[in-house]
Amino acid sequence: MSGVKDQSIRLLLVEDVEADAERTVHHLRRAGLKCEVRRVETGAALAVALADFAPAVVLSDYTLPQFDGMSALRICREEAPQVPFLFLSGTIGEERAVAALQAGAADYILKDNLARLAPAVQRAIGDARARAERARQDALIARLNRVLRMLSGVNDLVFRFRDRTELLSETCRLAISVGGYAMAVAAAMARSGASIKAVASNGLDEETTARLREYVEESANRDSSVVGKVFRTGREFVCNDTIDIGATSRFDALMVHAGLRSVVVLPLLVDGETSMVLLLTARDSGRLGEEELGMLRDLARSLSFGLQYVNRDTRVRFLSYFDSQTGLARRSLFCDRVRELILAAPATPRVLMLLDIRRLSAINDSFGRGAADLLLRQVADRLKQHYPRTEQLGHFGGGTFALVRDHDGRGAEAQSYGDEEEQRLFAEAFQVEGRSIPVAVRTAWTLYPEDGRDAPTLVQNVEAALQFARASARAHVRFDAAARVQSVGRLALEHRLRFALERNEFELHYQPKVNVVTRRIQGAEALLRWRSPEDGMVAPDQFLPVLESSGLIMQVGDWVVQQAVRDCRAWIEARLPPLRVAVNISPAQLRSHEFEERFLHAVTPWAGRNRGLDIEITEGVLQDDCGPEIRKLERLRAAGIRIAVDDFGTGYSSLSRLSELPVDTLKIDRRFVSQIVASPTGATVVKTVVTLAHAFGMTCVAEGVEKQEELDMLWQMGCDQSQGYLHCMPLQAAEFAAVLQNGKGVLVQPPEEGE
Repeated sequence: MSGVKDQSIRLLLVEDVEADAERTVHHLRRAGLKCEVRRVETGAALAVALADFAPAVVLSDYTLPQFDGMSALRICREEAPQVPFLFLSGTIGEERAVAALQAGAADYILKDNLARLAPAVQRAIGDARARAERARQDALIARLNRVLRMLSGVNDLVFRFRDRTELLSETCRLAISVGGYAMAVAAAMARSGASIKAVASNGLDEETTARLREYVEESANRDSSVVGKVFRTGREFVCNDTIDIGATSRFDALMVHAGLRSVVVLPLLVDGETSMVLLLTARDSGRLGEEELGMLRDLARSLSFGLQYVNRDTRVRFLSYFDSQTGLARRSLFCDRVRELILAAPATPRVLMLLDIRRLSAINDSFGRGAADLLLRQVADRLKQHYPRTEQLGHFGGGTFALVRDHDGRGAEAQSYGDEEEQRLFAEAFQVEGRSIPVAVRTAWTLYPEDGRDAPTLVQNVEAALQFARASARAHVRFDAAARVQSVGRLALEHRLRFALERNEFELHYQPKVNVVTRRIQGAEALLRWRSPEDGMVAPDQFLPVLESSGLIMQVGDWVVQQAVRDCRAWIEARLPPLRVAVNISPAQLRSHEFEERFLHAVTPWAGRNRGLDIEITEGVLQDDCGPEIRKLERLRAAGIRIAVDDFGTGYSSLSRLSELPVDTLKIDRRFVSQIVASPTGATVVKTVVTLAHAFGMTCVAEGVEKQEELDMLWQMGCDQSQGYLHCMPLQAAEFAAVLQNGKGVLVQPPEEGE
């Protein structure tokens, strides 16, 4: 309030009685207010005074001879809505006062109670100034948000463009369309320093933009030019009012003629030198505050960083909130962008969707990590083709991509909603290193505002829906409460598994591998089982994926090896027939630097030609770019460890490489074995694998044998060994020891002593 007293205020009186007007001014001045006063009596005079007098406050009588106070209020609301309007009347009643306040009046004062006049005027002017300041701050925030979006867009460009001209052209376009600037010109200095070339430009006015380009290109020949000085000194040039710029006459005239009041010229450094500049102009004066300049300096640093690596023709890795492979926003930045979209248009319905590549680990194991990375980049490129506004896209890591878009009103409850999106984006296979790789995805989606009214909630909900889709093996899921419960349930399962090892809840069961001709045991496979105190024996397909995804497979896999060693040594001490036991080794274990040493340390002291531990791996470990893993297997094989490929035929391995790889045994997947009797195709596949294994000097084992007819056909095809429930279900160590000693019926005979 003291600020109002210290300043002279422009007071516009709508009053037909001059004596009343003088009395009003007298009271205000006696209260310490300095007033510059104009009095009007008609609507026309009021409209003129609002325009040329620019009052700080309007005081109006309610009843006037030529028009009424409510008409005066309406004129003020239309012509100068920011100016506070107060009624000063002796005739206004309570009902009229309420109606006036509802129509926009700031207050009303009775002429017989002028003690309220000065405080009411001060309060009205103070409130109006506060509103104006809030509006100014809102406009500043909106402008800074535009510049921030421009900065984010430029950061994205640095990933996508390797051509300097394309990068700078898109930067200039973003400066106009997103940043809200009037004109943008990017210029480069020739190596000799004798010339400057405008590399890219954009602007609201093509003619003025062309003239600005011409001015920039002539700057090399003028020592006093704005652009030339930035090139020479490497220091930015900032002007918030070109009317007072005092630079060069030509530049001054160009700016003033075009109505450009603010200008900044930013140096772009390559190899430590100012080899380029970015010139931005705006129509409003005072545009370039410290906050905006700070973001523009960040933009200049980003462009400089990108241009540095464009010159070297290397892949740009830029800013921690973008994924380095795909150039898409990481989760945190994507969440921020969703929040910005909601704030910009809170009434617009939107769909937030996650697309998760299915069996990405199988593709990675089969084709190698390099091919999988190329595939992810191609998926990102295809998403960008369908959604050119990259702020709609994100990459949450692995094979999970995110997108947000306006909801078009289609039934998002239906399964077909996600299926249609999958078909639209992934119907065509991807071409990676000469291979055609079809991609299937899981989709999970959530709707704004039905499923959440803020970005963090929406992102958490769509992630919960995706977790539910993974756990339930469903392809397309919209978020609901059940999805959230399932997600929490999976986390609870992971938590229980972390303690299962400490509490000795895991068990090893053993299933024999039987010679197809003699029916004698020639080996066994160690199979991991979990006996939960709450749920009893848990199916492996429920907990093994969680062990893999959580990384617990490393500790549990090590326990499997150690427990198998303990069981084998116990059988040796019991003088049971010698036996080789195969343990399943995950890709993560095999990649560990310590695996080879730890495995040999556990096995070497007691193993021999007919007894010891062998290794079963998946096909993906044997791909082209898995050299370190293959060399480990070669050394292990040289130490007497036998290597088996599990579930052969279900992956992507190249048969032509088998003869070159350290493999002793091929295990035919149970899906092929189950078709051997009823399907000629299934029989052909099994026969082919048997022939192939023998051609490479390998043993062939059929998994999942459950019927006598299947065993008979395997015998006819020359398969070496059979494993399955027809012979024996997986047994605990003590029970398996009895089978090892005595056999189990005619289909399982104990090993021969010499085997």
